[in-house]
Amino acid sequence: MNDFSPLRDIPILIGSFFVLTAAVGVLRFPDLYSRLHASSKLVTLGSAGIFLGAALELTEAAAFTRLAAILLFQFLTTPLSAYLIAQAAYLRALPPRLSGPDEWNQLGRHPQPGDEPPREDPTG
Repeated sequence: MNDFSPLRDIPILIGSFFVLTAAVGVLRFPDLYSRLHASSKLVTLGSAGIFLGAALELTEAAAFTRLAAILLFQFLTTPLSAYLIAQAAYLRALPPRLSGPDEWNQLGRHPQPGDEPPREDPTG
């Protein structure tokens, strides 16, 4: 019995490869920022492939619509939440492991330990 359907199985296999790559990236990368990048980008792409393969197999329009809505929600929320987590970690002074210059620190956006938030001038 051969149950191989290329239209369904190839996107699912590609999506599974992206999810596996994300898992390896989370285990191998050195810091929070690169781990967040691997998990958010690759899991989003992997789930897109898996959802696409599942949606191509389904015959009901309601199930296809649900999968499309889930995928759209995931595409909108996953990268945004990863960005916000990385920004919060950076502003809490969690140091990244950088091989080059730190552009955010050069712009003066990185608080130093013991710094107070800027105060507004009451006379101005």
